[in-house]
Amino acid sequence: MSRRTAVIGGGMAGTAAAKRLVAAGHEVVVFEAADGLGGRARSWHRPEIEPDVGINLMYVSFYPRMSALIREYGLEGDLVKISSNVHISKRGRVVGLSSDSPLDLLRYPHASFRDRVAFLFATLREVRRREELDLFDPLKTEHLDDGATAAEYGARITSAAGFDYLLRPQIEGFWNFASEGVSAVHARALLAWLGGSDFFVLRNGMEVLSERNAEGAKVRLGHEVTGLREAGGGISVGFRGGDGNEGAEEFDSAVVATPAPIAARITGGLDEAVVPAAARAFLETQEYEPALSMSYLVDPGALPKSAHIVAGGADDPPLRNMITYERTLIGEDGGRSEKLLVFCYPGRANTRRLLGQGSERQFAEVTPLLKTLWPDFPEDPRPFQAAERPYGFPIPAPGRYRASARVIREQRGPVVFCGDYFNSPTTEAALLSGYRAADALAGGPTT
Repeated sequence: MSRRTAVIGGGMAGTAAAKRLVAAGHEVVVFEAADGLGGRARSWHRPEIEPDVGINLMYVSFYPRMSALIREYGLEGDLVKISSNVHISKRGRVVGLSSDSPLDLLRYPHASFRDRVAFLFATLREVRRREELDLFDPLKTEHLDDGATAAEYGARITSAAGFDYLLRPQIEGFWNFASEGVSAVHARALLAWLGGSDFFVLRNGMEVLSERNAEGAKVRLGHEVTGLREAGGGISVGFRGGDGNEGAEEFDSAVVATPAPIAARITGGLDEAVVPAAARAFLETQEYEPALSMSYLVDPGALPKSAHIVAGGADDPPLRNMITYERTLIGEDGGRSEKLLVFCYPGRANTRRLLGQGSERQFAEVTPLLKTLWPDFPEDPRPFQAAERPYGFPIPAPGRYRASARVIREQRGPVVFCGDYFNSPTTEAALLSGYRAADALAGGPTT
C-alpha cells in the first residue's frame, strides 16, 4: 500500500520532491497557492510578444540536475543562449566584462591594474578548489563557512574599491542582496564556477520543468495551506481553496516547500519531535531580499541585445540592473516589429519602498531612474509588465551553510523541508533540496 504524501509548494523544490516520491511509489498531492506551478521560476506570458514569455530565472551550463531534466524531457531545442557578458556601470560609463576572457579583464578600466591581476589569480585559486566550492551543496561547503562575509573576502583578494567593481556587481547584480550580509563561501563559489559557463533560458519559461516534474502527482492549484497538525501517526493539512472554503486532509507525511517564513508559520503548531529546534530556528531566522521586476519595450539599437547591465560601486543604487532580450511585438493589426524587452530591477531600498504599491506608481517612479544605469536609455520606453516577489532571494548569510547542513542531516519524517534557502537562490539548489527532502522521507541516503 503506497504512502500518501502532501507536498506544500509547487515550485522547483516541491515538484522535485514530488517527482522523486512518485518514483518511490508514494501517492503525492501538491498544494500550490498560485494558479500555476513554478514558484519563483514561474514566468508571466503576454500574447503581444513572441516568444510570449517574460523570463524570470536562468539556466547555467554547470547545473547538473537541471541539465539532466532538460535532457530527460527533451527540452534541448527550447534552450535559448544569452550573453554571459556583464556590463558594469561606473558614474555613467558602462563597460563590458566577460567572465570568459582574461584579456577582457586585463583591459577593464573600472579597477586598477593591480586589482585586476589580483582578481585573476584569486579566480584561478578558487577554480582549483571547484569541487569543494559547490554553489548548491552546503554539505560540501559548511567547513568553509567561517563567518566571513563576501565583502570581507573581496577586500582580501583585491582592494575594497576593486571588489566594488569586479566581484560585487556579479553578486548583487544577480541577486540584489548586499555583499556585507552574504557568506564569503557564496562569493568564492561564484569565482570557481562562473568562468567559461554558458547561460540559457527556456523559450516557454522555466516553469515547464516544474510542470513536468509534477507529472504523476495530483496537483491542487489555488490551494493555500493554512497549517499542519499531528493526526495520529500522520499529518493533517489544513487549506483554503480558491473558492474561499476551508478544509483539511490527512497524509502519512508532508514536504514543506514554501519560503522559510511561510514554512515556519504553517508548522508552528507542530511538536519539537516533528520539527526539531534546529530546523525551526533555521526557518525563523532566514531573511529574504524582495524582488521587483519592471519591464519595458524599446527599439533595437537602444541597448545591447542579450545583455546584463549592472551598477558597480558599494552604494545601494537607485536602479540595480537591466537585462535585455529580443522580442517580436505583434500589433493589433497583426503587424510585427522587432523590439528589445528590457527587465529593470530597482536597488534594495527602492524595491522595498515600491513593493505592493501597484504597477502604475511603480512605473512612474522607476522610469525616471533608467538613465542612472544607462545614460542613453530611450526617452519614451513603453512600460510593459511589472512583477514582484516579496520572498525574492533568500540571503545566504555567514553561518547559514553550517546551519543548513545540520538541518539536512537531521531531517526525518513525517515532516521535512526544502527550498533554495538551504544553500543559494538558484533553481539548481532548489532541485537538490527537493530531492534530499524526498530521500529523507523515503529512507534514502542524504547525498
